[in-house]
Amino acid sequence: MSEERFDRIENMMAQLIQMVGRSNAVIGDLRQDVTGLKQDVAGLKQDVTGLKQDVAGLKQDVAGLKQDVAGLKQDVTVLKQDVAGLKQDVAGLKQDITTLDAKMEQGFADIVNMVNVLGGKMDKIESIQTHHSDMLDVLATRTTRQEAEIQGLKRAK
Repeated sequence: MSEERFDRIENMMAQLIQMVGRSNAVIGDLRQDVTGLKQDVAGLKQDVTGLKQDVAGLKQDVAGLKQDVAGLKQDVTVLKQDVAGLKQDVAGLKQDITTLDAKMEQGFADIVNMVNVLGGKMDKIESIQTHHSDMLDVLATRTTRQEAEIQGLKRAK
């Protein structure tokens, strides 16, 4: 019967190892996602820097070419739309990060729960091993007494 328990414990340990492996894979994926997001933000910063340079050039053009004011107004409208689009993109990125954080927290909570469950199982195993050891000691003592009795009976014949 204890072999069945040990087999179940081994199966549970194997399942835990698989779960930890999957958790580690998910964490690796999340780290890659965060790295990708950092690269995207760096690209956005470069884009914003480029936009700032474009605006400075437009200001010079406006000062020199008053007849192009109508065209510049259109350009400003386009830039406003781009900024609004960037704000939407940033809002989406924030939402994605929040979702990833929640997933990571849940993954960590699951791991902590598994560790707690396994700790309880290990305590039970130690208790059972102690009990079995005590029972073996009792059996050894009884066996020794019975052998002594058998030897005494043999001598008495």
